[in-house]
Amino acid sequence: MHRAVLLGLGVWLAAAGVALAQGLPEGTFASSKEGCAKLKDRTVIELGQDFDFTVFSKTGTSANAERCDFVNVTPHNATSWLATAFCEEPGFTFPDVFAIVQKQTGDLSVTRMTVQQGSYDETDDESSTIPDDLDPSEVDRPKTDDNQAAAGDAGADAGASAQEDDQDAFFRCESVKP
Repeated sequence: MHRAVLLGLGVWLAAAGVALAQGLPEGTFASSKEGCAKLKDRTVIELGQDFDFTVFSKTGTSANAERCDFVNVTPHNATSWLATAFCEEPGFTFPDVFAIVQKQTGDLSVTRMTVQQGSYDETDDESSTIPDDLDPSEVDRPKTDDNQAAAGDAGADAGASAQEDDQDAFFRCESVKP
C-alpha cells in the first residue's frame, strides 16, 4: 500500500511537471509598436541603422549591437518564466537573467536583471562623501499626508502614462517578414 501511494504521487508529480513545462510563447515580440511595424516589411538584418528597438522570441533577444541567446528557460507557471541567457556585444560577452510574464493581452513583460553600465570614470564623481557623513537635514524625508494629498492627482496621471511607456513591455507582432 505504501509503495502504491508513493508510485501514485510520483506519477502525479511527473504529470504536473510536464504540464508546467510549457515553453515561451510562439511568435515575435518588439519593444515598441513601431518596431512591429518595421518588421512587417524588413528583417532585422535589413533594418540596419533603423533597428532601434529590441526583438524578443522564444530563442532570445536581439537589439542593435547585442544578441542574447536563452540557455535555459524555467517555467514558474503557465504564463511566466525565468530565462538565463548568454549575451554578446561587440568586444565582450556576459550572462543575463530575464523574468518573462505573458499578459492577458498576449503581450509580454520582460524584466532584464543585468543592467549595462558604462565605463567607470572617477572624474564623473560629484562627491566622495560617505552617506554616513551626511547631515540628516540634507536627506530626503518621506512624504507626509499633506504632501501625498497634493500629489494624488498628479500620481494618477503619472500612473496612466507609465503604463503607456512601460520599459518592460514587448508587443506581439502579428505579421513579420520571414
